[in-house]
Amino acid sequence: MGAASVLMASGEEELPKSVKAIVADSPYTSVYDMFKYQLGRMYHVPAFPVLPTTSIVTKIKAGYSLKEASALKQVQKAEVPILYIHGNADTFVPTSMAEKLYKNTSSEKDFISFDNAGHGEAFVTKKDKYVDKLNSFLEKYIN
Repeated sequence: MGAASVLMASGEEELPKSVKAIVADSPYTSVYDMFKYQLGRMYHVPAFPVLPTTSIVTKIKAGYSLKEASALKQVQKAEVPILYIHGNADTFVPTSMAEKLYKNTSSEKDFISFDNAGHGEAFVTKKDKYVDKLNSFLEKYIN
């Protein structure tokens, strides 16, 4: 959840000056989208009526709905450069979510995917390629 969390902060009006770039490994678009995907994948249950009902409860109990927790909405306002990393064999968070985030990012951005890498496995399966991409991205934005 770290990638999505940092992306949700990316569109905030005043990020600390020390934030020069963001690296998002295996991010999802929103909490709602993630739950919808997992309900279908794991339990073969449709999103309706489960997610709208749950969202009402979270709004009452926690003060926010499931649709409000959206990395997608935030990257549309982002000003900091973002590197998206995703494994093409990720069955926990589909690669299409990272691709959608990338396409909707308003700031400078880059995207790399790794064949045969599951969720969060890109570093382990293709370490040299991963480190090379990470270093080239960070060198571009961090002095």
